[in-house]
Amino acid sequence: MAHFVDSCERPGPVVLTHRDVQPWNLLAREGRPVLLDWELSGLLDLSGELGSTALGLAKGPGLDDIRLAVFRSVLEGYVAGGGALPPSGPSWFVPMVGGWLGHTRWNILRCLAGVEASTGPDLALSHESARNGVRGLPDLFGRLPELEALLG
Repeated sequence: MAHFVDSCERPGPVVLTHRDVQPWNLLAREGRPVLLDWELSGLLDLSGELGSTALGLAKGPGLDDIRLAVFRSVLEGYVAGGGALPPSGPSWFVPMVGGWLGHTRWNILRCLAGVEASTGPDLALSHESARNGVRGLPDLFGRLPELEALLG
């Protein structure tokens, strides 16, 4: 999976993005969305930002409840605002897979150290996150074709 993330062709362009558009980072003000919590912002391939944003807003806690209408409305809103969609492909979901890998690795390292850190979740929560991450990665990777189909 790490090879996939590292070698996946990203069609560009690379743009400055929020990199974590999720429902908990949105606030409605005067009927318009306001994007909060910019500490993860940075450069990212446009397809990856669009894919992770659309999926983050369209899914429930897992990947079993993806609301297609919400997913497509994110992309339609981007086009309506004057943007052009990049070519479809797995690059749309590379940041999500890479983020899951990174989060799982971070928790595994915390568990191997076996020491309560001064910041972050307690060790028991890191064990649970590492377990869930390792169990969920094969399913996530196996569902990439299904996620790509959302783009069509």
